[in-house]
Amino acid sequence: MKTALLRLTLLAALAASLTACITSRETVYRETERVKVEFENDASARIFYEAFTKSPESRQRNEKTTTFNIPVIIHAQRTEKDSENTAFNAAVRRCDTNADGKLTEQEARIYAAQQK
Repeated sequence: MKTALLRLTLLAALAASLTACITSRETVYRETERVKVEFENDASARIFYEAFTKSPESRQRNEKTTTFNIPVIIHAQRTEKDSENTAFNAAVRRCDTNADGKLTEQEARIYAAQQK
């Protein structure tokens, strides 16, 4: 009886040590083109960039992770990350209230006040 139990334990340990898990990890960076923006003057550019660099959105990147897992057999993980340009484009859209592609000093000041 003890011999059979010992053999079964050894067989289970051997089977567990021979199993393998196929693992796949992939990180994809979604690069977007930076929006072309024109500034009314140097002051509007300075105000916008100072407010943008201090805002949380300039440091925060959206990240999406998808995981597919079948225990002991397969583990696949895919992570997608936004580029810096995504945050910049969102800030420009928020700042350019009349959507003319030109940031005025007044628009930049309003955007800066919203970031505080």
